[in-house]
Amino acid sequence: MELEDMSGRIPAYGWNFEAGQKGFPTDLACVNVTGILRRRRDGVAMDVNHIETVLDRLGDVVRLIPESFCPTPWRLFYLDAWVARLSIPALRQFVLNVLGDDSLAFLFVSVPASLKHHHNHPSGLLQHSLECVQLVSHFRQFSREQLELGMVAALFHDIGKVLTLTREMQRTSLGRTVDHDKLTLEVLAPHLQWLDRQWPQAGTDLRYLLTWGKGRGDGTIPRLTVAEAVRTADRISAGLDVKGA
Repeated sequence: MELEDMSGRIPAYGWNFEAGQKGFPTDLACVNVTGILRRRRDGVAMDVNHIETVLDRLGDVVRLIPESFCPTPWRLFYLDAWVARLSIPALRQFVLNVLGDDSLAFLFVSVPASLKHHHNHPSGLLQHSLECVQLVSHFRQFSREQLELGMVAALFHDIGKVLTLTREMQRTSLGRTVDHDKLTLEVLAPHLQWLDRQWPQAGTDLRYLLTWGKGRGDGTIPRLTVAEAVRTADRISAGLDVKGA
């Protein structure tokens, strides 16, 4: 087998395990492993003494994303560091919940932001999202609560693209019929429902920030001013990438 996280992968050998053994982890399972590391000519390997599936990843969600799923794995270190700096527990846990959902996270770190416009390369969505977070973080005029809501919205404002684009630079069948903006709340729905139970106002505000300005004129004044920061960050990141291409 191979053991893998965001920092890399190593081969591992379970000499005392039998094929099909009951309780043996499935592919891409999150596991806790004990064993002995040994050095070979081609690198390090592990002889596994014990392995068990882990259901609660605690705060190690980003670190446990396999490197092979992210074409630019060094950006996972930036993502992990940013999540750790979120100071509001409910918002930080919301982000961890989203990134701990493998069906979303593996796509979020691998698909492009577009096919022919900005950040049009595998993992372009992650790059664009992190750039937007960094740009929003510079708006120190907002309260800490509003700033962190804005940064979370900036991170996930394009997450609907996990359903419309593929790592192979293709548009999905759904992407050919539905715009990604219309899928954002659908993708985040179960995690927003969790946030509603922990902090109802944050759930409401985050939905607003994720959808404000979609299909509206520039003259609309948002109820939450940080929405302007999120939208501006999106445009700056996209514009700079297109200009630099």
